[in-house]
Amino acid sequence: MSSNPDFDRWYAAKSARFLVEPSHRLETFGSTLVNYHLISELDDHPGKVRVREGRLEAHQPLVITPHVSDIETEGFGDEARAYLEFLKENEENLRILQYGYSLKSDNFSEQIVTDRLSVVAERVKDEVIASNDKFAAVVQCVDDPWDVALVELWLREVNRSAGGNIKELQQRGKLF
Repeated sequence: MSSNPDFDRWYAAKSARFLVEPSHRLETFGSTLVNYHLISELDDHPGKVRVREGRLEAHQPLVITPHVSDIETEGFGDEARAYLEFLKENEENLRILQYGYSLKSDNFSEQIVTDRLSVVAERVKDEVIASNDKFAAVVQCVDDPWDVALVELWLREVNRSAGGNIKELQQRGKLF
């Protein structure tokens, strides 16, 4: 780790490699358990690899309706006021999906393996693929701060799932 925690978080997020991603998107009408496997080489210990396994629970997306009519426009220009008026006129059509998640420690494990990072990553990847778990993920990441990779995984899954979730909500009349 560096002396700059912001850089460490940025580096952890950008260096995460997604070796296996869930084959199914997050559920629209229920919670989804994503079984994650994080693989990282221990800092200052070449040949030592940490494998973390756990569950990431993505909660059912909530439909949020913003209350544009409650927004005050003091200090705004004509264009901003006109746009807010347009939004107020179309407020019944505005919806936002909110996703939540939690890390489950009840199924968390961690082990240190002596081998090359690439060998361990390939072995874990093969095991996860063989399990046919449609909600499994394998991520190669830094050892500290490793949990940033979980946030990246969650963001990727939300981005990947949102379009299908919106479509399903519209089909069932739960969005508009």
